[in-house]
Amino acid sequence: MGRKRNQGKARKAAKAMAREAAEEVRQRNNNDQMTNGRQESLAAQTQQLHVGNASRCRHGFDPLFEKDICFLYVKAFRGVYNYKNRQDGGAKILDCLVAAKNATKDRYADVWNDSAKMEIVISILLSMGTQRILEGNYDSARNFALFARYLEQCTAVGLKQTQALVNWPKIEQVSNPLEMHTLVKFFRRRIPCKCLDKKYKEVKDTAKLGFCYNTECTIPNGQVERGKTFYCSRCRSETYCSRDCQKADWINHKQYCDTYVAEIAKFEAKKQQQQPQS
Repeated sequence: MGRKRNQGKARKAAKAMAREAAEEVRQRNNNDQMTNGRQESLAAQTQQLHVGNASRCRHGFDPLFEKDICFLYVKAFRGVYNYKNRQDGGAKILDCLVAAKNATKDRYADVWNDSAKMEIVISILLSMGTQRILEGNYDSARNFALFARYLEQCTAVGLKQTQALVNWPKIEQVSNPLEMHTLVKFFRRRIPCKCLDKKYKEVKDTAKLGFCYNTECTIPNGQVERGKTFYCSRCRSETYCSRDCQKADWINHKQYCDTYVAEIAKFEAKKQQQQPQS
């Protein structure tokens, strides 16, 4: 079954998994150890930004935040995401992100409910992801980009209220292992330094790929040049490679589309009410 078909069941399972994952994270923090050495500590990773040349660029990362609650939140979020991914043998991205959110939203409510703190969290992720690209560790960089973009979307919906829904296609685009253009561009546009300028020149002429959300799409991996994809015109939450694929997927997408459209209508009505009357 596709992501959409399992979404409700996946979220329930994610909540249960989140409780287990949160307990594991707490145990790891108390013991100050990593399980079987599989997960490199975030502190150790950040230290790579300090070794060698003392003036080495940190890509916008402020080392003062290393002991801050925002730093601890990043460690916890990543820990739950990776735990979920390992436990389920490579779970879907959506399931892992939802599990990480559910496991951290109460314990780190001060972060989730503060857009300034969330910006610090995102800056940490951007710094670490940029360094991974420079080191050639693109899989790790994709994870940092995935977390950063997801949290950007959550902030826009929940705190800043500038959009009605999380844009899942945008989140999945940065984690696509078959494409470098979007990954490098994502970090380059958000960091204050020019450390990725050279890398961006190398990849800027490569194709940007988009996803077709029809689970029966015959295109390999359901991916096509992004310029050839289009959003569902009603909810703008899913993309397709052709009208035929959109029609074929309508039987699956319709229930979610109706829910999304209702959320967008509520968002627009609330925004309209907040506008000053002339």
